[in-house]
Amino acid sequence: MRSGDVIRIARDRAGLTQQQLASRSGRPRETIARWESGRQAPSLEAVSALVAECGLDLVLRLTENDTTLTDRVREQLGLSPPKRLARLLPRETVREARRSLRWLADARTPTIVLGQVGAALLGAPQRPDIAQVEFVAEDPLAMDRELRAAGLAAVDVEDRWREVDVREPWTLQGGGTLALARNVPGTGDYRDLKRSASHVDFDARTRVLVAHPRDLLRIADASTRESEHARAPGLQALLEVSYA
Repeated sequence: MRSGDVIRIARDRAGLTQQQLASRSGRPRETIARWESGRQAPSLEAVSALVAECGLDLVLRLTENDTTLTDRVREQLGLSPPKRLARLLPRETVREARRSLRWLADARTPTIVLGQVGAALLGAPQRPDIAQVEFVAEDPLAMDRELRAAGLAAVDVEDRWREVDVREPWTLQGGGTLALARNVPGTGDYRDLKRSASHVDFDARTRVLVAHPRDLLRIADASTRESEHARAPGLQALLEVSYA
């Protein structure tokens, strides 16, 4: 992962603009912009200092060089989004994910897909543990009303009643599960994630907005869920291959 991505992830987790980080660190905003864009590479000491100004610690770990994940990312990126899912999930599960994505594509309330299915759509190599399509909404209250009006069934699980990192699952008639995410750690939810999100065309009828891999990695790092932490290596590989 590029040093610029580390700085950007830390800055976004802290909710700082480049100018605010510049004021805290005493470094020119233009320098921070060059580092984040990859036009110039900062020293390790500079990265660590900027991360500290964001209230975080930079933790390094040396491991054996293993290209397995990057090789799998390249294979996934050679496929269309539906084929990426088909390679990772059973056929019926892919059909359920398609129903969920299509519902979001047709929804009136703007949304951004995240989670394991979102990562897989972008080319992440790891098999999703669950096929529910997680998303944030521009207006969570409007989305809640829209889900109810459409006849989706609310699923009563512990994640629905958290104060932070909330997931509110809803099931579709005919199969498929959506999960409205709120108070996602390390983010400002929809408005924050929209800045770097991109459209993914799943099929001719289904276009959804998906969070940037860097933001998905930010979520994984900030989350208290082990299932999210386990996704970090695949997201790092995706960043290295396709967003270098």
